[in-house]
Amino acid sequence: MRTLVAASWTLVFAFAIHGQEPPKKEASLKVGDPAPAIKADRWLQGKPVKEFAQGNVYVVEFWATWCGPCIVMMPHMAEMQAEFRDRGVTFIGFSKQDPNNTAEKVEAFVTKRGPKLGYTFAFSAGAETYDAWMRAANRNGIPCCFVVDKKGKIAYIGHPMYLDLVMPAVVGGTWSEADVKKLDDVEKDVNAMFKGINNPDAEAGLKAVDDFNKKYPLLANIPYFIGPKISLLLKANRLDDAKKMAKDVASKAVKQDDPTALRAVSAAMRSPGAAGNKELLQISVYTAEMMLKMTGDKDLGAVLNIADAYFASGDRAKAREFGAKAVAAADNPRTKEAVEKMIKKYDDEKKDNK
Repeated sequence: MRTLVAASWTLVFAFAIHGQEPPKKEASLKVGDPAPAIKADRWLQGKPVKEFAQGNVYVVEFWATWCGPCIVMMPHMAEMQAEFRDRGVTFIGFSKQDPNNTAEKVEAFVTKRGPKLGYTFAFSAGAETYDAWMRAANRNGIPCCFVVDKKGKIAYIGHPMYLDLVMPAVVGGTWSEADVKKLDDVEKDVNAMFKGINNPDAEAGLKAVDDFNKKYPLLANIPYFIGPKISLLLKANRLDDAKKMAKDVASKAVKQDDPTALRAVSAAMRSPGAAGNKELLQISVYTAEMMLKMTGDKDLGAVLNIADAYFASGDRAKAREFGAKAVAAADNPRTKEAVEKMIKKYDDEKKDNK
């Protein structure tokens, strides 16, 4: 079911911002404390980090294969890893086992996506590291990252979407307690922008996004904002701007092997503002096809996405074909039942046309 939820870009964005529950009790691991050791069963990519070397900076991000918002952020974190690699920064994606996040799933993900992402990945069947970091910090949701400064102390605990503000200061040695507190105001502005995105007035929504980007230019390229902005451009009838943004994002996604960005574009280009526009719907189908090419037809999110793209474009036969593949890709009875309900509209449409 998590895959189904992640298929909606709006839901991914909302969950990414609001999905982490606030601390309910005082944490035993806080900013300023020495970073605990990372104990992993397997280092799937990159050199094992057995200790935090003085003078280097580390980002430890907790994620899982079922976590859509985690995977959405990965290409952006890869860009930051490339940007700061020569300045002694190591990004580590740490994943622990759970019933929906097995060693096989994590290894398959890292084998497929890891080379393009270019940072370190570790896995543990046990919860020792998770408990020492996440539970000790009283964090209940992922993605969640910890930045370890040059002295081996925790400099930041929170969502990776704010790393663009955190990393330059930590690496440059200017990060302070005051900067940590400022992030509370940034988060309030993010929430305000999210409300603006949902404004019935598309131009007002776009203004909210533009105002946020001007105030926080380093956060302008956060992946969660892509789909909503394209949808707003379409709703405001700024079709040329929407097409340009969609094509730019898709081109970058193809280079990065980033199926989640392609899904964002595909879904946005069949949003209500695109209704009846064949050129826009063709972009939705094209990006859905590119996503499927990357993931394969066993990926439920990709198959459902392309089925919906074909359905929106008017190709009911293709929609039903991929709808059937989506049912086949469902990995348990509950998910299969949910998928069957979702694709019923393809058959209903067929009946309506008789």
